[in-house]
Amino acid sequence: MSILWRSRFLLLLVPCILGLLLFFSFQRQVDNSVLLDQSLAVSNGSSTTHAPDGTPLPQILLVTAFFPLSKSKHTMGEYEWWLSQFLQHVTTDIYFYAPTEMEPLIRRCRGDLPITVDTTYSSPFEIPPLSPYREHYDKMHAQDRESFRHSPELYAVWNAKPFFLDEAVQALSRTGKVYDYAFWNDAGSFRSTHEYKGWPDPARVQELWKEGSALSGENPEDLLFYPIAGMPHPSMRYWVQDHGPVDAEVSEGSFFGGSPSTVGWWRRTFYAYHDYYLKLDLFVGKDQTLINAIFLLFPSRVITVWLDDPEAPAHKGMLHKVDDGALGNCGAEWFYYQFWLARPFERNAMRKIWDSKWTWTWWKQRQQCRVTRVTSMKDLLQRQFGSDWQPPLHSIDA
Repeated sequence: MSILWRSRFLLLLVPCILGLLLFFSFQRQVDNSVLLDQSLAVSNGSSTTHAPDGTPLPQILLVTAFFPLSKSKHTMGEYEWWLSQFLQHVTTDIYFYAPTEMEPLIRRCRGDLPITVDTTYSSPFEIPPLSPYREHYDKMHAQDRESFRHSPELYAVWNAKPFFLDEAVQALSRTGKVYDYAFWNDAGSFRSTHEYKGWPDPARVQELWKEGSALSGENPEDLLFYPIAGMPHPSMRYWVQDHGPVDAEVSEGSFFGGSPSTVGWWRRTFYAYHDYYLKLDLFVGKDQTLINAIFLLFPSRVITVWLDDPEAPAHKGMLHKVDDGALGNCGAEWFYYQFWLARPFERNAMRKIWDSKWTWTWWKQRQQCRVTRVTSMKDLLQRQFGSDWQPPLHSIDA
């Protein structure tokens, strides 16, 4: 073989060898979260009603709604796809609020899985907490810094969630169906292919509420769960009740809940402050800003997951390479709580889906999605504002 051909052969061989080394290195990579999932995995079958030790697992209800807006940036085809991803795959009991004309679509998407479709309301403006405020919402639109993308109808959809969640729990309890936990879940929150079925995992929920109770000092049945996307600015240390809703990217309103008693407390508290701030002529159209304010007033009752928590043990050893989020390759970060609340084998299945997706940086080593900890909202706020920070006084009876 001539020197020229040897050189060409080596030039072709070296990239192949490097590619193989990278591939096998990626295959060998195992992070702490994968090991944790393997140790917790119980079964790859359908959800069970008992834990491995024989104790009964909690009964869970998911509540949602779909009220088409007169002006929307999404098509009905997109909504139907999202609904199908939720309703056709998640086997947990669902209570669904919608106008009458939407019921056939909902039942078609759900098939034979358990569901209650409630067509009592043709619009969220018809629910008791919001019905007196239709004109006020129209006027309030001018106060919205994002008025170009929001509408009074959308405000009502957002602010109806605490009512719908608690009302569904009460409606089913009158028929003798009692749940240990109830969660609001946005109907359009499952937007891509997934492996979640017995979701949220009852065993996972039970364990998280136990851990959250130890962190917060509250009883598990008094804890409200909300995922968060960030922390309020340090200057909010000096926020007080009458400053009103907190306009910051903190709470995520697409999923929340707790025990039936906590769901009832949240409904009363949310609308008590909704009405109070309306009387002060403050903007309450975006539910997240109102939720943020209530977090500051009642932080010990809130447990959360924060994907970007820089002090979480799951962040240790992260390489933070291209295409990886704060905890690795976790899909859409806003919906991390879906992965976090899933059964171990479902999380492993999602890792495979995410890792299989081709990217322009396919040759880079990627890190599999990790499972982070549950956190007390009060602990996070004291970390942000100082260990001596205490919740402001509240004077509104819920």
